[in-house]
Amino acid sequence: ICLRINTEQLLPKEAAPPPPRPAALLRWDEVPEDFVECFILSGYRRLHCSAQECLASVLQPTNETLNFWTHFIPLLLFLSRFGRLLLLRGAGDVPFHHPALLPLWCYASGVLLTFAMSCTAHLFSCLSPRLRATFFYLDYASISYYGFASTVAYSYYLLPGLSLLDAGAMSHYVQHMACPIMLESLLFDLQTRNPTLFVYFYRRYFWLLVAAFFNVSKIPERIQPGLFDIVGHSHQLFHIFTFLSIYDQVHYVEDGLAQFLKAPLAAPTYLGTVGYMLLLTVCLAVVVRKKKKDTA
Repeated sequence: ICLRINTEQLLPKEAAPPPPRPAALLRWDEVPEDFVECFILSGYRRLHCSAQECLASVLQPTNETLNFWTHFIPLLLFLSRFGRLLLLRGAGDVPFHHPALLPLWCYASGVLLTFAMSCTAHLFSCLSPRLRATFFYLDYASISYYGFASTVAYSYYLLPGLSLLDAGAMSHYVQHMACPIMLESLLFDLQTRNPTLFVYFYRRYFWLLVAAFFNVSKIPERIQPGLFDIVGHSHQLFHIFTFLSIYDQVHYVEDGLAQFLKAPLAAPTYLGTVGYMLLLTVCLAVVVRKKKKDTA
């Protein structure tokens, strides 16, 4: 009886590549000076990581991990909230393409873009110095976009209902003020007339002040350098309190929308909402492009 032996079974099989191991984290004196954060001594990812390594790092204890998650989780929450308002008819009986919802679309795009760009910048900041600068320029540009988008929502949903902008009610006051909602609460009884706007507006600015405090003071890592490198440093706290501020802002924008739908005072137009946002996007793109050239 002839036995036929498969020679392939006798040869050693090529070993499967081992799963990628997490790259060793670096100290502050092992990374470029531009990458060093004040009072953060360790937990830095190495420069020129691959995109795969950047993605894997969201599950590893680096000093950027919670910077990512403290904005990625809010991004998912706001996606759900705006999806309910705009796509699931949560804003009322109007369809998602109704002109009355155009300011909300602009506002939603600003909120979501801000959180998405923050996540992207923190996640891929170690690809290369040039890409790091580019991502953070886009992050800052998205904040400007969000600020203008908020103004669009305010101008339709909140400001028309203020006594401050009524020429008759303002006959004894100087008009064209810098902060209408704050002045409304000082000159008129906003707390009684619109308690939702009053409470959420002032609580939002309280969160912003707390966020600014942590961002500027670099507390707690300033007090004990090295102890809060991975968990609890100021930028993570800054992210948390900025999320709370926008969360409160969404509350009173949503309430303003509900009031607007009952008695719209001015019909939003594509030119006055989406048109302005597109123009701003072009301007911001020009600025970011110039900054990229200066960095190169």
